[in-house]
Amino acid sequence: RRKRMKNDDFFIESESSGDEVDNGGELQGVGAEDDDVYAHETADERRLRVAKEFLAKIESIPQGKDAENDEKDIVDDEKAEGLDPIALRLHRAALKLKGKLKKRVAEGLSERSTPEFKVRILRGHRLPVTCVALSADDTTAYSGSKDGTIIKWDIKLGKKLHTQHRVKKRTRKKKKSNAAKMNDNTSEQKEYGHTGTVLCLAVSTDGKLLASGGVDKQLFIWETDTFRLKYRLLGHRAGITCVAFRENTYQCFSGSDDRTVRVWDLETGAFVESLHGHTSQILSMDSLLQDRAVTCGYDQTCRVWKIPEQTQLLFKGARGAMDCVRLLDDDHWVTACQDGSVSLWSKAKKKPLFRRDRAHGGKWVVSVGCRIFTDLISSGSSDGFLRLWKVVDGSKLYQIHEIPVVGFINGICHSRSGRFIVLGVAQEHRLGRWERIREARNGIHIVSLDKDDTE
Repeated sequence: RRKRMKNDDFFIESESSGDEVDNGGELQGVGAEDDDVYAHETADERRLRVAKEFLAKIESIPQGKDAENDEKDIVDDEKAEGLDPIALRLHRAALKLKGKLKKRVAEGLSERSTPEFKVRILRGHRLPVTCVALSADDTTAYSGSKDGTIIKWDIKLGKKLHTQHRVKKRTRKKKKSNAAKMNDNTSEQKEYGHTGTVLCLAVSTDGKLLASGGVDKQLFIWETDTFRLKYRLLGHRAGITCVAFRENTYQCFSGSDDRTVRVWDLETGAFVESLHGHTSQILSMDSLLQDRAVTCGYDQTCRVWKIPEQTQLLFKGARGAMDCVRLLDDDHWVTACQDGSVSLWSKAKKKPLFRRDRAHGGKWVVSVGCRIFTDLISSGSSDGFLRLWKVVDGSKLYQIHEIPVVGFINGICHSRSGRFIVLGVAQEHRLGRWERIREARNGIHIVSLDKDDTE
């Protein structure tokens, strides 16, 4: 039954379950017994009582180890000083929604010794691995290779779940007669896949779609459960070198050797627009929560593309072509450069906040990765080490570990839980054959960062 309180502006549902607030803060109802107790309660008094009960519920919810660490970090924020625990949690939730919540995780890793980081190697590609991608739930990894195949991996079991093979390049054939088509049972069957090297992979946040691009100028969108082709997107005039999904959406960005960025709506498979600005090949890109993407390439620049405003921000200061870019949050990112440096950038400054020269002993830095919204960064080269870096004061990089990995580290993906890092390791650089490390093993390497992981 419904009854309206005097001077009240909302209805109160009367149910037998009683007046209670669940973990999400949703009002469940007011019982008949409570009606007698609070029969003479005014609307303001009731609001105050419900608010107190809600706060009591929040205080009673166990926060867990991760939440405690988050709150410890937020205390350092000027706006969070002097806040009580509940206000801290609300402040943390607001920062997380804006993509500005940062956790301090690098310090815990710096206290551990290098032998504690175990490495598993999963092999399946015939030729060098060029790229890797990891689902948001940290259960599934994907790898692409110069052999044109894409492999889906089960992280926990270390097994292949599916292999999408390379297909032969189609050639123009003479049109068949209707009679020949009727007798040819395979005429309607078409195999889809890359015809050459796979250069880039990206997974949507919900894990349902996988985007892959390569030297064949085709962007394929796969359904991850069945690996059924959802869309085959054409438009780039040269090889597709990078692809990225915007967080929590089906908006997709692709970059190419044709110097353009193309925006796609994968809800419908429609092309949205083409972005121009780079004066040379685009090599890497990334995107997070905001409706924008960051790219870098051979022209020694970073560009932040603001999609709604149809504008771009230009960042210079690199001494060579930039091979890889990864966003720490929507305001900061890190790049790997062919001159051997790793740089930290901010959208508030047109030049790097910090540049670590000779980050890998003078070797060409091939890839970088980061655990988003934290202070942990990693970089890979061909010097035999995966290097872990700590962001200090938001403007400096300090090396905290070097983990032995033989070969070119062509791709790096950090798990969102922070338990492991997935590497795409190969005997050759992903874009060429300038150098070959025969001792390396083509495959994906899973570096465990979890103390409890004994595998």
